[in-house]
Amino acid sequence: MKLVLAALGALALSAPAFAQAPHDMSSMPGMAMAAPAGVQGAGVVKKIDAKAGSVTLQHGPIAALNWPAMTMAFKADPALLKTVKVGQQVAFTVKTGGAAPEAVAIQPK
Repeated sequence: MKLVLAALGALALSAPAFAQAPHDMSSMPGMAMAAPAGVQGAGVVKKIDAKAGSVTLQHGPIAALNWPAMTMAFKADPALLKTVKVGQQVAFTVKTGGAAPEAVAIQPK
């Protein structure tokens, strides 16, 4: 009985650590993460978090990365985020290869 309680306790304590782990998209089937210096995409700004340096974009398919249309967060320079607003259609350049994709350019349409 003590062994079962100890195992349940360890599992309960480890769950939050797994839930907070960064999402590594390279483990998703068919999702290419290594790309040239920059790949173009188009989408709509859904959320801006300048403090965290991220922007959430609802984008169309990005064939060069074998990505389907989806909504996802990208790292981004906070200065770059000052050029766009939530709800705005944008063209963007994404750089991959790190733990998380990064929007290195964003232009309102």
